Amino acid sequence: MCGRYGRRSDKQKIAEAFHAKASLDDIDFMPNDDITPGTMQPVVFSNDEGERDIELMYWGFTFPKRLTFTTRSDGILNTGLWKSSFENRRCIVPADRFFEWKRLHKKNNPKYEISVPGREPFALAGIWSIWKNKDGDSLPTVSVITSEPNEAMAEVHDRQPVILEPRDYTEWLSPSDRPPVHLLRILPADEMKIELLEAHNMQLPVSSA
Repeated sequence: MCGRYGRRSDKQKIAEAFHAKASLDDIDFMPNDDITPGTMQPVVFSNDEGERDIELMYWGFTFPKRLTFTTRSDGILNTGLWKSSFENRRCIVPADRFFEWKRLHKKNNPKYEISVPGREPFALAGIWSIWKNKDGDSLPTVSVITSEPNEAMAEVHDRQPVILEPRDYTEWLSPSDRPPVHLLRILPADEMKIELLEAHNMQLPVSSA
């Protein structure tokens, strides 16, 4: 589901890791190890000039009465909103770890931290869109794409975020006539580190798709 993630990398490290050339003076964000849906977070995308840019986006696509902060890879071309964003507005959500809770009880479920050793930060595959409120104000929004879990993650949860390989960043962010469905791979278990942290009351404020 990926309803929490952490970002310890600062602006400069993110810009260097993803070769973003835009000036960082226009945005302000700090490392945050407890990022929740419904907050403004840095996203890497390709701007109109074809350069990699960093912009703060609201984590969650807004629908009437609910917020969807993840998008299933297996249905991404079957729904109009997801399909349009996947074809035209792909992005990277920088992260250093994400968190998942294994559902055993109504509360106090075990909490796990998942990282990708050797990649700090790594790239969560995302799609973005522009949401307009009833007054016509615009807000860039982002959703993280999820896949089926690998064998290790399956012991914790039935979904995991799509994590892009560095060699695929250019193809993912570049415009294309055919959407890169082949990049929506399941990251193998041997590339992940899964660590039990603590029992934690699992109360998410919003829903995922």
